[in-house]
Amino acid sequence: MYSSKGRNEGVKLIMNPKDINLEALLEITEDNLNIVEYFSSDSISCNLNGECKLKPVLNDALNSFKLKLKLKLSEYTLADII
Repeated sequence: MYSSKGRNEGVKLIMNPKDINLEALLEITEDNLNIVEYFSSDSISCNLNGECKLKPVLNDALNSFKLKLKLKLSEYTLADII
Protein backbone atom coordinates (compact mmCIF):
# COMPACT_ATOMS: atom_id res chain seq x y z
CA MET A 1 0.00 0.00 0.00
CA TYR A 2 1.19 3.48 -0.75
CA SER A 3 -0.34 6.56 0.87
CA SER A 4 0.10 10.22 0.04
CA LYS A 5 -1.00 13.52 1.53
CA GLY A 6 -1.96 16.68 -0.24
CA ARG A 7 -4.42 17.69 -2.92
CA ASN A 8 -4.55 14.23 -4.49
CA GLU A 9 -4.15 12.33 -1.23
CA GLY A 10 -5.24 8.78 -0.80
CA VAL A 11 -4.17 5.19 -0.66
CA LYS A 12 -2.99 3.24 -3.67
CA LEU A 13 -2.70 -0.53 -3.60
CA ILE A 14 0.53 -1.93 -4.97
CA MET A 15 -0.70 -5.51 -4.73
CA ASN A 16 -3.70 -7.33 -6.07
CA PRO A 17 -6.52 -7.24 -3.44
CA LYS A 18 -6.69 -11.06 -3.57
CA ASP A 19 -3.10 -11.13 -2.29
CA ILE A 20 -3.79 -8.86 0.71
CA ASN A 21 -4.78 -10.86 3.77
CA LEU A 22 -7.16 -9.01 6.10
CA GLU A 23 -5.36 -10.20 9.24
CA ALA A 24 -2.06 -8.88 7.90
CA LEU A 25 -3.75 -5.62 6.95
CA LEU A 26 -5.07 -5.24 10.49
CA GLU A 27 -1.58 -5.81 11.89
CA ILE A 28 -0.15 -3.10 9.63
CA THR A 29 -2.85 -0.48 10.15
CA GLU A 30 -3.77 -0.86 13.82
CA ASP A 31 -1.24 -0.67 16.62
CA ASN A 32 -3.78 -1.94 19.16
CA LEU A 33 -7.46 -2.61 19.62
CA ASN A 34 -7.81 -0.73 22.88
CA ILE A 35 -11.35 0.51 22.43
CA VAL A 36 -11.26 2.39 25.73
CA GLU A 37 -8.44 3.98 27.74
CA TYR A 38 -8.95 1.34 30.43
CA PHE A 39 -7.24 -1.29 28.26
CA SER A 40 -4.09 0.78 27.85
CA SER A 41 -1.21 -0.47 29.99
CA ASP A 42 0.05 3.10 30.47
CA SER A 43 -3.32 4.47 31.59
CA ILE A 44 -3.05 6.14 34.98
CA SER A 45 -6.48 7.76 35.13
CA CYS A 46 -7.97 4.81 37.05
CA ASN A 47 -7.80 5.35 40.81
CA LEU A 48 -7.64 1.59 41.32
CA ASN A 49 -4.75 1.02 38.90
CA GLY A 50 -2.60 -1.75 40.36
CA GLU A 51 -5.36 -2.93 42.69
CA CYS A 52 -8.22 -3.38 40.23
CA LYS A 53 -9.45 -6.96 39.86
CA LEU A 54 -11.63 -6.15 36.83
CA LYS A 55 -8.83 -4.98 34.51
CA PRO A 56 -7.12 -8.43 34.23
CA VAL A 57 -10.48 -10.04 33.46
CA LEU A 58 -11.25 -7.48 30.74
CA ASN A 59 -7.73 -7.80 29.33
CA ASP A 60 -8.15 -11.58 29.17
CA ALA A 61 -11.46 -11.15 27.35
CA LEU A 62 -9.92 -8.62 24.94
CA ASN A 63 -6.97 -10.92 24.22
CA SER A 64 -9.35 -13.80 23.51
CA PHE A 65 -11.35 -11.57 21.17
CA LYS A 66 -8.16 -10.44 19.37
CA LEU A 67 -7.05 -14.04 18.86
CA LYS A 68 -10.42 -15.09 17.43
CA LEU A 69 -10.55 -11.96 15.28
CA LYS A 70 -7.10 -12.61 13.83
CA LEU A 71 -7.92 -16.25 13.13
CA LYS A 72 -11.14 -15.32 11.34
CA LEU A 73 -9.62 -12.41 9.40
CA SER A 74 -6.78 -14.64 8.21
CA GLU A 75 -9.38 -16.58 6.21
CA TYR A 76 -10.20 -13.55 4.03
CA THR A 77 -8.51 -11.17 1.63
CA LEU A 78 -9.25 -7.59 0.66
CA ALA A 79 -10.83 -8.90 -2.54
CA ASP A 80 -13.50 -10.61 -0.43
CA ILE A 81 -14.82 -7.29 0.87
CA ILE A 82 -14.46 -4.90 -2.07
